[in-house]
Amino acid sequence: MIIYSVIISITLIIVYLLNLLRGCTDILYILKWTSIDILVVFIIDAIIAFVIRRLPEKWFVYKYKVFKIFKWERKFYEAIKIKKWKDKIPELGQLTNFKKNKVREPKNSEYLLRYLMECVYGETIHFLSIILGFLILLINPKCCLYFGLPIAIANGIISYLSFAILRYNRPKLTILYNRSVKSNERYNSTN
Repeated sequence: MIIYSVIISITLIIVYLLNLLRGCTDILYILKWTSIDILVVFIIDAIIAFVIRRLPEKWFVYKYKVFKIFKWERKFYEAIKIKKWKDKIPELGQLTNFKKNKVREPKNSEYLLRYLMECVYGETIHFLSIILGFLILLINPKCCLYFGLPIAIANGIISYLSFAILRYNRPKLTILYNRSVKSNERYNSTN
């Protein structure tokens, strides 16, 4: 939560400073448009999550090419030392009744397959939030550089952190899942 708080605080300072630079010292005006833009970006993110969660599960199979995780991505995640800070990012799985902060059943292939699907759902939601969050620039086009752009960038960074964590964890989950399936196959063949 600290990382989110820092990003949000820096964004609010940037919004305030940008408005000071353009000669706007009306705190109420700055607060009004900052609040409106934050509310709109929150609504955009909520709509994205609502719509994606209503799509068929069969569209979110981790093996589909569109969800492929590339080698360069894994190297990038290692380079930014994601392992050190990933646990500091809030996990909101309780909103979908599936927490992803810990693998609770590492030997249960059905659970792991569900976990992989939840990761792909989350990746899709966060990816779309990064892109569609910039729609707030249309709310107040005259002042979008002073309000909307910093907020859209902050939303993009916050969404990217979760997106990156999900993609960083998924190859390890895939290995666990494959092991679990093989273990179940061996068990079933001996019985």
